[in-house]
Amino acid sequence: MKKLVLLFMVCLMMTACEKEVIGEGYPEMEGFYVESCGLPTVTIDSVKLFSTKVNNYTTEFPESKEHSLYPKIQANIKSASLRITIECDTTWDGETHINF
Repeated sequence: MKKLVLLFMVCLMMTACEKEVIGEGYPEMEGFYVESCGLPTVTIDSVKLFSTKVNNYTTEFPESKEHSLYPKIQANIKSASLRITIECDTTWDGETHINF
């Protein structure tokens, strides 16, 4: 009976350790996420550089794409990349009269 209880406890400990090892990992992804939240305030060139940095990291560590923050980082990059800026010159050169 003691062997059975001991075996059961060992199985529990092994699965608990396995979950700890398999966990999220890749603390860099948290830094990438924090940085990606500020992307709407930077230039498009900076967004491209950040995207390249994340892509290089995920190429080196492919399993990092399984991190729970990876989809959020990609969404932030995508939303910061799609910008339309319309500027209007509000100064007038004078009035233009058109007669018909």
